[in-house]
Amino acid sequence: MNFMSYVGEVSRGWDEPNARDMGRMTSQPNAKGEMYILNDDIDMMAKIAAMARRLEELEMKKMQEVQDIS
Repeated sequence: MNFMSYVGEVSRGWDEPNARDMGRMTSQPNAKGEMYILNDDIDMMAKIAAMARRLEELEMKKMQEVQDIS
């Protein structure tokens, strides 16, 4: 398993709520607007998960291009 496969596999779990996290709020509402401020660790996990999803999208697009050529 290469590194990006590992990141993709691990990041899948970040999108789903954990049983211990279900009862508590992990983000704090911003009083000035209707935005939420994520905790640093959750923010980093969200960024990595988004990056992994985008990488998967690009890989699928590339695979589709190769199949179209064949």
